[in-house]
Parts: sequence; structure tokens; C-alpha cells
Amino acid sequence: MWTPCPRALDSTVKFLGLEFPMDYGAVVATFLGLSVFVSTPKSFSIAVALGLGLYFAKRGKPPGALLHTLHSLELWRLGGVLPPTTQVYSPW
Repeated sequence: MWTPCPRALDSTVKFLGLEFPMDYGAVVATFLGLSVFVSTPKSFSIAVALGLGLYFAKRGKPPGALLHTLHSLELWRLGGVLPPTTQVYSPW
């Protein structure tokens, strides 16, 4: 009665190695934000460099690994997650 499903329906949508819409939103927002201050070719090249950086940073890692790496470096706080450093309650 049941047929095997060849695809996971709850996986993230990827196009050209980047997750949609989060990564592409960051690239497009960078392009649009920088195009106000610098010329269009410069903003386009910076947005492409950001897209390539995201691609190589996320390649071969599970979804959310980059956010957890930023959290462990204390650059981005994740809500509901304990801080990466241990808290010391002793005065010594």
C-alpha cells in the first residue's frame, strides 16, 4: 500500500548550492544596500563574493552549522541556546 518516497519533503530548498530564501536574501540585500553607496559593479562583485563565501562555508555541513559556529565564536546569539562559554559564579 505504501510506496517509498525518494525525496525528503522537509529538507531545505537549495539552488546553486545556496539555501533559499535565507542565503539568497542575504546576497540580494547586500547588493541592494551597497548599490546605494557604491557603484553597481562593485556592489554586484561584493554580493557575488558573499554568495561564494556562503557556498564554501556551508559546503558539506548540516543545515544551521554556520549559525552555531557564529554562536560558538560569540558573534551571533541564538535565542534559547546556552552561551558557549561557561559562567563562573565564584569570586576566585
